[in-house]
Amino acid sequence: MSGRDTGAGSVVVVAAVLAVMLTAVAVTAFGTALVLRVRGAAAADAAALAGAGAADLGALPACARARTIAADDGARLSSCAAAGAIVTVEVVLAPPQWLAWAGVARLSARAGPVATYEDQPGRGHAAS
Repeated sequence: MSGRDTGAGSVVVVAAVLAVMLTAVAVTAFGTALVLRVRGAAAADAAALAGAGAADLGALPACARARTIAADDGARLSSCAAAGAIVTVEVVLAPPQWLAWAGVARLSARAGPVATYEDQPGRGHAAS
């Protein structure tokens, strides 16, 4: 065998290892972003439900309760609106530092008594 072929296999191995590493990073980033979105949705839902549960005390206590619950879930309450018994919130959840380039997860939720949704098409009705 001639000496001209030495080292050619090393280039192929390095390229294959690099491809596997880049794929692993991409899959990890996607999985982390997906988990972040699910956690943000859960935090928004919990904050809206907690706010609606305290809505009879007024808008400020309802939003304060929503803020506390969002913080307990690792999110920051970015907006809160209470209109009667209905509370609408938006939460922001920051990604890990290495994924900061992707931006924050911003999710919203709305909660209130079942009776407030009965007049909207596509919403379930209370069981009788």
